[in-house]
Parts: sequence; structure tokens; C-alpha cells
Amino acid sequence: MTLTPEQRAAIVAALKRGNKIEAIKLCREATGLGLAEAKEWVEQLETSPDAAVPGTAVQGELSPVADLLFAGKKIDAIKLYRERVEPGAGLKEAKDAVERLEAELRAQHPERFSAKAKSGCTAVLAALAAIVVALVWLNS
Repeated sequence: MTLTPEQRAAIVAALKRGNKIEAIKLCREATGLGLAEAKEWVEQLETSPDAAVPGTAVQGELSPVADLLFAGKKIDAIKLYRERVEPGAGLKEAKDAVERLEAELRAQHPERFSAKAKSGCTAVLAALAAIVVALVWLNS
């Protein structure tokens, strides 16, 4: 279910002309997606021109890595990437490749992720809460 560059260009051109309905129709004809999926992707395309077509499956050696990412096991995904996809890859290289894959997968299939993307805020808030609790406990 891949779009040719010409098909993608035609969909983007329809969007630029302000004709979302035409873009959705072109998408459905080119990909065979249902109406809701095509509409969702075209709307995503408006804000992210490089958005991947829904249903684009990760195949081959990256499939088990993607499965680990969907399960929220990024460290295991990096290890597997280094073992099977690119043996001998450095840790930073493997981490960067896995994080790029994760970003693509989150854009394509956010509903498949069992764990949310981590932001540093949660850890900072937890540390601050622990400090406050400790200070209250010490002062009582």
C-alpha cells in the first residue's frame, strides 16, 4: 500500500488548492484505504507533509524491533537492533536509529503503543514531590 511520488504529489497539490475532499478521494483510489483512514491521513498530511501512509507495515528485520517499541521496551529494542539489524553498530548509532523508527511508528500507529512517550517532566515532578514529602516529614 505505497504511494508513488506522483500520487503523493497529486494529493498534496489538492490539499494546497484547499480541496480536501479531492485529496481524500485520490488517497482512497491510490491506497485502497477506507474513508475514515484516508480522511485521517489527509488531515495528518496537512500538518506533516512527510506523514507515512497508514497501514505501512514494518517488515523484515525491523518488525521485532517495532514490536518491542510498541510494548514500551526501548532498551530491548536497541539491543535487538544491535544484535540482528546492524551487528557491530555502536550504541549511539543504534539508539538514534531506534528512536527514528519509534517516531515514525508513533506518527503512523499511536494507538498501538502500550507505553506513552517519556518526557523528562514526570521524573522531575516525582523527585520534587519526594523532596517535599521528606522536608515535611523532617520538620514534623
